[in-house]
Amino acid sequence: MKKTLPEKFIKEPTGFPFSPVLSIEGKEIVVTSGTCCDDYDGQIPEDMETQARNTILACERFLKEAGCNLSNVFNVEVYMSDLDKWNDFNKVYKELMPDNPLPCRKALQVGLLPGYHVELVMWAVK
Repeated sequence: MKKTLPEKFIKEPTGFPFSPVLSIEGKEIVVTSGTCCDDYDGQIPEDMETQARNTILACERFLKEAGCNLSNVFNVEVYMSDLDKWNDFNKVYKELMPDNPLPCRKALQVGLLPGYHVELVMWAVK
């Protein structure tokens, strides 16, 4: 699998935790379903940072089952109940997501199930 960021963006990064465009070379696409933050006890954490961490780690577990990891992710769809929590989400996202380069990304404010702040869909290639 090869993810390539065009030369222009290598020389002039956007300053944001995503790549504006990627060229993907691979043989198989792997996509996670909409994934949320439930912990192993079925509880929903209250704060955004814990929900973001649990959600990204859950996606990582699913990707591993399919033979991928977070480095194989080329696109992330972020669905949030409140975009005012964007900085809290990005703090965790930047910590956990490999930047070799970072995946393309979109974020939308949507109505989620009660108690949830974030849901993710990750696209990977192997």
